[in-house]
Amino acid sequence: MDLRHLRYVVAAARNGSFSAAGHELNVRQPIISKRIRELEDELGVFLFDRSTAGARLTPTGEEFVVGARRIVEAFQRLAERAKASGAGKTGRVVVGFYKSFSSGCFRVALKAFRQKFPGVEVELMEGSYIELKAGVMSGAIDLAIVLGDTGKTELLDSMPLWSGQLVVALPEDHSLAEKSTIYWPELKGERFLVSQDDPGPDIRNILLRHLAAPSNHPELVMRQLSRESILSEVGSGQGIGLLCEMASGFAAQGVALRPVHDGNGGIRLGYIACWRPDTSNPVLKNFISSLRLAD
Repeated sequence: MDLRHLRYVVAAARNGSFSAAGHELNVRQPIISKRIRELEDELGVFLFDRSTAGARLTPTGEEFVVGARRIVEAFQRLAERAKASGAGKTGRVVVGFYKSFSSGCFRVALKAFRQKFPGVEVELMEGSYIELKAGVMSGAIDLAIVLGDTGKTELLDSMPLWSGQLVVALPEDHSLAEKSTIYWPELKGERFLVSQDDPGPDIRNILLRHLAAPSNHPELVMRQLSRESILSEVGSGQGIGLLCEMASGFAAQGVALRPVHDGNGGIRLGYIACWRPDTSNPVLKNFISSLRLAD
């Protein structure tokens, strides 16, 4: 007995004849008849009463077909789930990002993905760049979104995503808050509050690249604070901050945000998605497609 025998029995019971069952299953009627006879011989019972009018279930056959139908339907559901999983329509994907990360693009992509693939569980994980990269390398994280360019993540596949405008956060009563645009030379001598969490180290490197000179270094105060707490400290007059403003924007009481420009105009910082090239999670391909559409 195998699943094929059960399918033939269920189809014959549903149609009331072997020929109609064969038509439904696209199988020749003699094959249907032969396989059902094989099953009856194996069980030692008759499942159908044959006549010129068709095939009618015996009392034993009626009891048997109830269980057979359950098995066939259960197998069909199992096959459908397996196909959906293989197509990335069910399953789980772990997405890592910076603790201070905030992006309208990311939220749009995440919402669209969840609506299109309700059978997929998306687990979000916050961490530093080092933690996220290690998680991707070990397989604990399927995909990470980090600040930088595609050359930043060696041994990993990556693609560019959206970018954010570099802005300076100033106390509202700061003299530069009256300006609509801030240029690097105007920031010399300022006290910068920088988070130790990512992308704080990247922000620190940007400040040193644009403001450091052989005889003069900017005052950088590294703090174990979130982006929101840095903004709160700026609003309290403890210094100024440099942030990457994403599409969603953000604000804090007593803080003015102004774009930073160099000689070529506004400065934008790009984000990338990275993942292991040998990943076997079929959900990941669909998630990456959602990120591309949101870009």
